[in-house]
Amino acid sequence: MAKQQLMRAILIEPGKEPEIIRLPAGHGEHEEAIRDVLEGNYGAVEFFEIQPGISLFILVNDLAAVLGMKPNRRFPEPDREQIIYGKAIFMAAYNGADESQEGTLDMSEEICLMFMEQIKLHFEACRGDEEPRPEDTLYYDEDEEGNQVPYRWVECLAKPEKLPEPLLAGRVKFYRGEVREYMEIGGRFFKKVTVYTPGSKLN
Repeated sequence: MAKQQLMRAILIEPGKEPEIIRLPAGHGEHEEAIRDVLEGNYGAVEFFEIQPGISLFILVNDLAAVLGMKPNRRFPEPDREQIIYGKAIFMAAYNGADESQEGTLDMSEEICLMFMEQIKLHFEACRGDEEPRPEDTLYYDEDEEGNQVPYRWVECLAKPEKLPEPLLAGRVKFYRGEVREYMEIGGRFFKKVTVYTPGSKLN
């Protein structure tokens, strides 16, 4: 049996020091391992370019604030008001500058240790009692005219009745009923609620 290829990344958890983790490098296994660590589906944000064509990305659970995950660390200035909720993974990857290259990259232990020191210096640890800002739980659809339609996922007190067959998206199940859309993650149900903001279209 072929030995599983692993790659290094950096994990930060609420209330803990950064640490090096090893993730499967193979396609499919790689994505599932990230979902396991982050406890659900994830999104990635390019943090800075390490060298031409390669950047350090931050991966977080894209529903962390909605799910009530613990506050972790603050982004550096000028984005200090933005908080990482739940676990986060720092990972090197091609940034799209060269369209012929894509995917994530292994980092040496020395590089990981250097980045870990920078994380401790510039990503201030949260106290633990911070709450998400209203904008942290806003998501956006696009209507037929290309306008952004903001909405929130609001947790249901009980499992909705008469749900249709779900649409699977990673670790999330979506149910599109005639009146309302629901989301299920980890046995918890959320309903999609449109939010009206100063820029919302009313009709």
